Amino acid sequence: MKYSIAVLTFFLLALCTAPAAAQIEIGLKAGVATQSLQDETFDLTNGGRQELGDAIAEAEYGFQFGAMLRIPMSDRFDIQTEVTLNSAKTNFRFNDPDTNMEQVLSERYNDINVPVMGSWKIAFLRFNAGPVGHFFLNSTSDLRDPDGRERTFDSFNLGYTLGGAVDIGPLTLDVRYDGNFSKYGDEFVIAGETLEVDQAPKRWIGSVAYRF
Repeated sequence: MKYSIAVLTFFLLALCTAPAAAQIEIGLKAGVATQSLQDETFDLTNGGRQELGDAIAEAEYGFQFGAMLRIPMSDRFDIQTEVTLNSAKTNFRFNDPDTNMEQVLSERYNDINVPVMGSWKIAFLRFNAGPVGHFFLNSTSDLRDPDGRERTFDSFNLGYTLGGAVDIGPLTLDVRYDGNFSKYGDEFVIAGETLEVDQAPKRWIGSVAYRF
């Protein structure tokens, strides 16, 4: 964790010391995000109760806010990095046809995202892509591991981001799709059965930034 922070800090400082001739832009941004979990599936690891695999996952909107830094490298290509605080909440609904039971479990977590993107300008559009580091802060969860402990997250993991943006004066309107290279979580228990989340998290983010 400390090593990852040190590497990202060094990289951001290096960007800030780019040649003075470059028209560096800084800004503040805010937006909303939602997990993309509509294809989430759950695999039973004991008991053979395949009916519980028919689980529906719902994602509520979260928020993000932070700062951005954009450094022009040429007329059509920029480097853009950000530091944003993100909050997300997901509701998991489980239906058990044997007991006619429906149970909803909620999970909320906060993290800091640090993307480092290439930004290509084509006409009035920008296309952004690059890696993003996720630094876990805290969470509250109804999901428990097989020993009854609250589900845990890695303190750091690496993902990717793809999206487009439009500059309108000092404003930047941005829509982005974030993915993750690591799994969303480990095993947890519901209705006496141990299940595994089988999909890495993905989310859509829409934001507005004001550049100085």
